[in-house]
Amino acid sequence: MPGQQVGPERSGSCATVVMIIDDMAYVINVGDSRCIMSIDSGAQIAVVSRDHKPDDEQERIRIQAAGGKIYRTQTFAKAATAPEEKDLYVQGPLRVFPGRLSVSRTFGDIEAKKQKYGGNQNVIVCDPEIRSFKLKNNFDFFLIGCNGIFERLDNK
Repeated sequence: MPGQQVGPERSGSCATVVMIIDDMAYVINVGDSRCIMSIDSGAQIAVVSRDHKPDDEQERIRIQAAGGKIYRTQTFAKAATAPEEKDLYVQGPLRVFPGRLSVSRTFGDIEAKKQKYGGNQNVIVCDPEIRSFKLKNNFDFFLIGCNGIFERLDNK
C-alpha cells in the first residue's frame, strides 16, 4: 500500500520535561534540548539541564567506554557570497558512531542501537538525566527549548 512503512521505525527524538510536585522541581532530559530557569526577574539565569552532545566531556567518555567513536563530518562547499571563489572547506558537527547522530542520547534511532542494524545499544542511550531541587520564591519560570534555539541564541 502506498505510504505504508516497511520495516521498523527509524526516527528518533529528544525530550526535556519539567515536573513540579509540591515545592520540588524535577528536570528530566534526554538529548540536546535544554531547560533554563529565570531567577530574580531575570537578573540570574540557571541552566538546569545538560545537553547530551558528543562534545560534552562526560558524554565523550561514556561513548568511548561503550565502544563508540566521535568524528566530525567534513565537506567542500561554494561560498554563498562569492560562488566564483574556490570551494571552501566546511566542518560539520561532531557525530557519534554508530548512528551518525549529532546527539548522544535519544529515544528511538534503532539503527544506532540495535546490533542487527549495525548499532550498539550502549553508545546512543535513552537514559535520562534527572535533576531535582526545591523551588524558592525568587524562581520565576522555566524555559525549555530545542537545540536549534540554543545554537542561535545564548541562555540569557
